[in-house]
Amino acid sequence: MKRPTFFLSSTIYDFSDLRSAIKYFLEQQGCAVLASEYNDFKKPLDKNSYDACLDSIHQADYFILLIGVRVGGWYDKSNRVSITQREYREAYDLCKNGSLKIITFVRQDIWNLRLDRLELRNYLEGLSLEESEKDTIANHPSKRATDPQFISDFITEVGRNQDTKNALNGKGDLPTGNWMHVISSFRDIADVLSTEIFNDLPIEEAVSRQLLLGEIKAVLRKCLPKLREGSVYSPTITIRNLYAEHEICKSVMDDGIITINTKRWDLLSTFSIHLLGLSLNPMILPQVLSSSAFLSFNTDSAAFEEQPIYRALQMLDEEVRLVTKGNKAETISIVFEHTPRLRAPSDTEVHLDSTKFLALLHLLQRWSNVVELSRSVILYLEGQEFMLPVLFDRSPILEMNKDLEAETVTDEELHEFVYKQR
Repeated sequence: MKRPTFFLSSTIYDFSDLRSAIKYFLEQQGCAVLASEYNDFKKPLDKNSYDACLDSIHQADYFILLIGVRVGGWYDKSNRVSITQREYREAYDLCKNGSLKIITFVRQDIWNLRLDRLELRNYLEGLSLEESEKDTIANHPSKRATDPQFISDFITEVGRNQDTKNALNGKGDLPTGNWMHVISSFRDIADVLSTEIFNDLPIEEAVSRQLLLGEIKAVLRKCLPKLREGSVYSPTITIRNLYAEHEICKSVMDDGIITINTKRWDLLSTFSIHLLGLSLNPMILPQVLSSSAFLSFNTDSAAFEEQPIYRALQMLDEEVRLVTKGNKAETISIVFEHTPRLRAPSDTEVHLDSTKFLALLHLLQRWSNVVELSRSVILYLEGQEFMLPVLFDRSPILEMNKDLEAETVTDEELHEFVYKQR
């Protein structure tokens, strides 16, 4: 996988602190960072350093421009083109054809200085002074900027103000990459990068989510029978209809035989045949559950807490394991013992061994839960609000689920046991 690559462009002297912080921050997110002052920046011995930097911009996916108080070195002194400005122009050519994105940051004090100088220029226009005198006053050097006119013109260029005006007048397209973020600290930069690029997700976590999405889609694809061309089905509705038509209670176990109408049995059998050869072996799901991808940090308790989606993934992982464990030839053998060919055409009911039937029904319910959980997880990973689906209980005998629930230790009971002797 190619990591997102960033090129840092600025004067190094007055941005050394932020450049190192940005490089560290992006590398922690799993990105590659091209910064010319570091030893990991490729420095071809047969090229001038300026040309090497321009070539490196073509390797980047993002161009981060930092504008501060200094002009830096000149790329073309006679035409007053700085090295940083030349890098920006190279990046903007790439931005126009969609091969690179530009993110610009301007220090707050420089942004304020530019606004002050613009106000001063407007004030001077009303005075009876020579234009050269007005220019000298408006562009006088200060401790904050030795060449304020260049910095102001550079900001205007990056803002693409004239290009925007031309586009609004029907001359050319609206420019891209002309957003400018005014910053006072590194926190401002981190907020912008997190929001605009990572959507507050580290690269590794974003990749995990994407890989998980692909894997869950593959699981669901395997679990959906294609009974007719162009149509896929879930076993869920057929199972729910079974419960609506037949009372499956503890007495079924005592009787040893359960009677199902042939139409419902044949539908269940059709779905059950699909289980033959069904193999679900997710690899990403267990890895995600062992990471912090779906945990959130609670500042009040200073602890990580499970998000609702995390619990759903745990349930999905468990259901997949149960399908794998229960999907055996002996579980499905009952289907072949009661095919339409082995009964009279006039039969409206089929009499099944209750133990075998309940084992099959348990497997079908686990399979249905895999389908429904997978559907909800996919919707969540593709940007929709997470909703836990209605799932089948642990036992196919409905009244036994209350007994199982009563036997399960709750969180409150566990907490009381752990702390009662402290």
